[in-house]
Amino acid sequence: MDLDIATSLLAWASAYGLFGVFMIGMAERFVPILPSTGFLLAIGVGASSGAWSLPSAILASTVGSLIGCAAWYFAARGMGDVRSTRILARAGRLFGLSSERVMTGTDVLQRKSTALAFSSQLLPTVRLFSPAFAAIIGTNWRPFLTASAAGILVWNAVFILAGYKASYWMNPADTMLVSIAIYGALSIGGLGWVWMRRPAI
Repeated sequence: MDLDIATSLLAWASAYGLFGVFMIGMAERFVPILPSTGFLLAIGVGASSGAWSLPSAILASTVGSLIGCAAWYFAARGMGDVRSTRILARAGRLFGLSSERVMTGTDVLQRKSTALAFSSQLLPTVRLFSPAFAAIIGTNWRPFLTASAAGILVWNAVFILAGYKASYWMNPADTMLVSIAIYGALSIGGLGWVWMRRPAI
């Protein structure tokens, strides 16, 4: 994220306090052009300047993002089983999979849903679309949102803490380099977790 955008978001959130942090956390789920890394770093910088406490900022951003995640899940679930099955079948055909194989894979993914829900929140872009996918394959909402909450907490806390600490140690440009490094590390970690937990179809 451009530093000017992150600075603007920080200024806006500061005017509204923790409610602003909450709203930014939720907006990230609906506006993909706002990558979370930049504004989470900015929230951490805000905590270092006394705009809000560090634990409160982590909690507010996590709750906002989780509500956005839940909104996507229940919106997709509202399509119903018939439409969801059609979407899965069409998606499967794009990859050369039969309807039977798609349904078998869906059953396996449902059994692995908790691990996948957590790890998906550590993968850029995937974390935004995983709620809709989970709803379409029929994942139970309670374990999905619980595991997603844990993943969101890890993602948000890491970047907010990075922004908080980096504000004392380095200049803004270096802070963004730290963001890129953490971004890559979490992505690799999330992919590794998915690989270890991959279902055998």
